[in-house]
Amino acid sequence: MSVSLAELTALWGADGVIEVPAGLLGDVLTPGVLPAGAALPVEVPILFTADVTAPGMTPFGKLKIEIGDEGPRMYVILGSSPDDAQMLYILDSQNGSVILLDLSTPNFEHVNASFAAFVEFLYRLGQLIATDPGGRARAEVAAAIRAELTRVDPSAFTDPESWWSIAFDQLESTAA
Repeated sequence: MSVSLAELTALWGADGVIEVPAGLLGDVLTPGVLPAGAALPVEVPILFTADVTAPGMTPFGKLKIEIGDEGPRMYVILGSSPDDAQMLYILDSQNGSVILLDLSTPNFEHVNASFAAFVEFLYRLGQLIATDPGGRARAEVAAAIRAELTRVDPSAFTDPESWWSIAFDQLESTAA
């Protein structure tokens, strides 16, 4: 399932959603990397913010990064962690995967296999936050969401220490 702009707007409101300026990024994006009408929530508490405050970085800014012998590759800044401005969510312009880049180390961590999967994860967690039942019920809902999202993007949970694995472990541990 791909989350639509209408669904994002219904959850976060018109001011709570930002459309990706695909027209401005066409010079670096491989065709098909972004779905038509690609958009992101402006903020998902604890997980994501489109407000990029790291020095020299801007939302939808382009980064040229060289890793190993691959040669330079272009990435697009999607946002950051609300708790750490040095942790940027970036989009691989060639394959469309979303990566968490830690500017302080620098370190790369796979987040999602595609932009659409990343947005769906944020959307599903946004829904949970909006209707959070707390305690044991939260843990049960989080476990069900993890199972559904594992079918959407199994790569997001492959590593037990991955961003999403840890986030869901914390949500599911509230079963007190």
